[in-house]
Amino acid sequence: MDRRLASTGLLLAAASFGLAPVRAWAQDGHGPDHDRDNGEARLSVTVSFGAGLNTAQPGNSANHHILPGLIKVRKGGVVNFVVAGFHQPVVYFPGVTPASIALPPATSLFINFDLPHAYYVGLAPAGGPPPGTPATANPSNAGNRVESVSFAEAGDYLVICNVRPHFVDGMHAIIRVR
Repeated sequence: MDRRLASTGLLLAAASFGLAPVRAWAQDGHGPDHDRDNGEARLSVTVSFGAGLNTAQPGNSANHHILPGLIKVRKGGVVNFVVAGFHQPVVYFPGVTPASIALPPATSLFINFDLPHAYYVGLAPAGGPPPGTPATANPSNAGNRVESVSFAEAGDYLVICNVRPHFVDGMHAIIRVR
């Protein structure tokens, strides 16, 4: 009986070995640890830009944030902003800080950003297709979307939400390109 039990155990072990998950990764020379958060810059980074719950009240920390707060990407890499609802990413050239952003009056919905200092201006969530694009039945861009931005030069880039109350609530982060 012991011999039969041992044989059955070995047979089950051998059969389950074939069911073990297989790890696969892109052949970019990084191996299986490439996607772990080890503090190194990546070639492609996904960033949460808001998180739904798109309510208009100030202090909505569940929605008015960019995660992570320090985004590390390699030179030549891409940051994919996963925008949840009514937000507008604006990325500034290196040297611009949150303190240097001039805020319009509290009655303004958007920040009057300085275009010469803006590296990237995202889709305006309040509406309308870009010029030259046929009109749509729903001109709002406030739906969930992905906006991808590439970075060819090293530096620390400030990214903010251009919706004034969101920025005031602290919706900004740094993109460190190395």
